[in-house]
Amino acid sequence: MRIPGGLVVFVLFCLASAQNFYDKNAHIMELTPKSFDKVVHRTNYTTMVEFYAPWCGYCQQLKGIMQKAAKSLDGIVQIASVNCDLAKNKRLCAQYRVEGFPTLMVFRPPKVDLKKSADSRIALGNHASEIYKGERKLRPIVDFCTSRVKNYVNRIPRIEKMLEILKNSSQSRMQVILFSKRDKISPLYKSLALDWLGVMDFHVFPNSKLQGLSNALEPLGGKFKELLLGLQQDQAFSDSSLLVAFNAETQDYHIYEDQSFDKKDVWKFLSLLAEPREGPYTKRQEYLDAVRKGLQISREEKGQKKTDQCFTMMSCRAT
Repeated sequence: MRIPGGLVVFVLFCLASAQNFYDKNAHIMELTPKSFDKVVHRTNYTTMVEFYAPWCGYCQQLKGIMQKAAKSLDGIVQIASVNCDLAKNKRLCAQYRVEGFPTLMVFRPPKVDLKKSADSRIALGNHASEIYKGERKLRPIVDFCTSRVKNYVNRIPRIEKMLEILKNSSQSRMQVILFSKRDKISPLYKSLALDWLGVMDFHVFPNSKLQGLSNALEPLGGKFKELLLGLQQDQAFSDSSLLVAFNAETQDYHIYEDQSFDKKDVWKFLSLLAEPREGPYTKRQEYLDAVRKGLQISREEKGQKKTDQCFTMMSCRAT
């Protein structure tokens, strides 16, 4: 029996359209019902999910922008996607009431109560969802995502408050202070606070407020007093930032001396002082990397691919 050429072309088109946009992308995770909950809801990170269909022209136009956005937001906001054209994902897309493509949805974690036990500090409650309705351009998408990052960085308003933090020897957590040229808290610094949430406390203190510090240092004494006097001379008028981790119990401190404030470099420095809960080189990161590479797909899921393709052909025919 000879199969008409037009039918062959149609079938090949439908099978091609069923392929995921971002398979093995270094910065975007293709999710399924098996991975969605763990990736999106079992973290203190914010996630943007693109619900799409490969045949959708608007989705194809957005693809390059999403890849650039994901690279820009790497380590700060999770970027994921769901191919709603696959049969196994249709219920998931319906669950989030996806009615058109592409739909960009941001999932924001609940606020964590740091007074709870350590094991409860990774928020396990479902994240609140919000549809992105802004421009489908790189900068608006990146800005929107960073505006939805949870902030656990404390702004220290005055010298006396900083000294109060450093004098509290009952502190069980290390105190990380960024002596900053700017008062604004960067998304990168917020992400570090997420990685050590409940393990270290993160603060920011403006360089300019180091002026006149010596008069307030008398009650402090020890190594901390010596360090802060040095900072008053070297850092108060500096255009650069300096990160210092303080251990109030032992009166020890550790200075991050690298000029590059790259997340992985800072992360390696801090990980020598305390074990993080999320971020690079953790067990969770290993899982996320496996999702990106498609390694989390079970044998059962692989066996369903042919069935998914059949459903996709029906979807293509309908559109």
